Amino acid sequence: MELQKHTTTDIMSISKAFAESGMFPDIKSAAQAMVKIQAGQELGIKPFAAMNGIHIISGKATIGAGLIASSIKGSGKYDYRILTQNDKVCEIEFFEGKESLGISKFTIDEAKKAGTKNLDKFPANMLFARAISNGVKWYTPDVFQGPVYVPEEMETVDTVAVVVEPIEPIIEAVAACEDKATLTKLWKGMSAE
Repeated sequence: MELQKHTTTDIMSISKAFAESGMFPDIKSAAQAMVKIQAGQELGIKPFAAMNGIHIISGKATIGAGLIASSIKGSGKYDYRILTQNDKVCEIEFFEGKESLGISKFTIDEAKKAGTKNLDKFPANMLFARAISNGVKWYTPDVFQGPVYVPEEMETVDTVAVVVEPIEPIIEAVAACEDKATLTKLWKGMSAE
């Protein structure tokens, strides 16, 4: 099934509805929702799934492990099978058709070394997230046209926060963009400053 490509106007309208719904606590404005939906569209992910499964952390889009897993299985080209999953290790074998592409393994020791958070609460889930994201990078990168990261990976990246004030002119400028080319030009102009 082909994913419908939304126009910038469509995305703005959807973004506004999602932001005003109050259902997404990480979204405070239509502009933030638009970023998630646009990132999803570029990765072949529908708007609602993007709102739930894409997280913007320090300006980088990350994708939840469940969304990565469903995208692999839904690709029609690749599949995976969990070989081991517990609080100490997760091993996932990746396939193209019936051919094994390899195994992605992530251990509790690797997670501790990487400084992965929430290991004390959900270790099996965190290990799965890292094993699935590594596996998609290594064995199925064309599912997302390149590498993807889960939020757990971004927690260990050193970042610098930049606060831009006032924010209203930026939101108005994004809202005034009528197509992707104009939005891209605006983004490049803001990034160059």
